[in-house]
Amino acid sequence: MSPTSVLIAPFRQERILDHPVHAVTKAQAARAVVDRALEGQPGAYVCLTNVHTTVESRHSPELRAAADGAFLSVPDGMPLVWILRRRGHARTEKVTGIEYIPLVASVGRRAQVRHFLYGGGPGVAERAARRLERLVPGVQIVGTKSPPYVPLEGLSVEDLQEELERTKPHILWVGLGAPKQELWMAKTSKALAVPMMIGVGAGLDYLAEAKPAAPTLLRHVGLEWAFRLAAEPRRLWRRYLFSNASFVWLLARERFGPPSGVGARSEAEDAETSR
Repeated sequence: MSPTSVLIAPFRQERILDHPVHAVTKAQAARAVVDRALEGQPGAYVCLTNVHTTVESRHSPELRAAADGAFLSVPDGMPLVWILRRRGHARTEKVTGIEYIPLVASVGRRAQVRHFLYGGGPGVAERAARRLERLVPGVQIVGTKSPPYVPLEGLSVEDLQEELERTKPHILWVGLGAPKQELWMAKTSKALAVPMMIGVGAGLDYLAEAKPAAPTLLRHVGLEWAFRLAAEPRRLWRRYLFSNASFVWLLARERFGPPSGVGARSEAEDAETSR
């Protein structure tokens, strides 16, 4: 990209249940964020979109607005990938944090892209940084920080802002969990002087090996959710039960429901009711 390129990624955007998702390969998603980060202009961020955030955005105008404002909203879930492929984007790939972080680091290594890791529990970001250095020798990691686990409203960015101004990273990896990280990035993207923020959910935990990551095969046949549910049933059972069921029902209603004006509620009406 040239220094005058706009802040919109050059990929086809589709809407799934009115949530924006870009049809990309992993390599395209990595190259795009590195090029954008090297431009140096602050304010861009990337959302890794899955079934959970897609369903959540139906009831959260703020979350949908955050996704709409993203430089990229990439598919981090095989159901989204399958839908995009059925719509004619045959090369679309799942972009998941545990793979995306080292891939972006590798793509940006020659250009000396600087990374800052932010998120996870105590010590997680630091351990993730050390493992990333082993996976991608020569990667430049200029800082790490594990923030306190507090609601979004109580998450201060003053200390982080000082560290970012001192270390000047090109990319800030954000692991606050969804949808908190998407809302946080949309809120702080202009205030924090960093060219690119990427929300990777539990990606830092997996990179640090603080949590077990699903095997590659399961991630790419649509069964990562089953692995994660087996690993953390008490934390995740409600999310997967309701999000997955709601996703299937909403897709079926969208495809087979009565047309607008014959007793069906439009998505705009649903969004208005949820406010």
